[in-house]
Amino acid sequence: MRVAAGVAACALLLTVGATSCGGGHGSSLYTLAATKSCLEKAGYRADTLANSSLPGSGGNLRVQVSTAVPPLEPNAPRGTVVPDQYVFLVFEGSPAEALTTENKAITLTRRTLFDQGISATRGYVKRGVGLARNVFFYSPSGALTPSQRAKVERCLR
Repeated sequence: MRVAAGVAACALLLTVGATSCGGGHGSSLYTLAATKSCLEKAGYRADTLANSSLPGSGGNLRVQVSTAVPPLEPNAPRGTVVPDQYVFLVFEGSPAEALTTENKAITLTRRTLFDQGISATRGYVKRGVGLARNVFFYSPSGALTPSQRAKVERCLR
C-alpha cells in the first residue's frame, strides 16, 4: 500500500464532513467569501461546508479542482473519494491559528497511517498539504499535486 493511499484515508477522515484570478499578496488575511468568488469566476465549483475535525474559525471551503473522473479500483470500499477531485480549505482568524490547524491535521494523518500499519514522517505528510497566511488546505485523496496547489493559491483573497 502506498503512503499516499494512507494519507488519503486520513484526509477522508478529516473531511467527513484559478488559473486567471491572480494572487492576493497583501498583508491582510484571506477570507472564504473572496476566495470562493475568485474560484467560481475561474470556473471551479466551491462550496462552504462544516468540518467537525478541522472547524476553522473563518469557515471551510470544498473546491472541485477537476471534473475528470478516473476509474475507481474494483476493490475500492464504498464511499471512496475519487482521486484528484477536491481541495479543502480551512480559514482561520490568524496565521498562528492556521499553523495550529496544520499541526492537528498532520498529527491526525500520522495517527491514521500508523493505525493502518504505515509509517510516515511528519515532514512527508507536511509536504502534501498547504499553508498560506491564515488558510490551511489539503486534498482528501492524498498529497496535493502542483496543479491543485496552484489553482488554490491563485485565488486566495
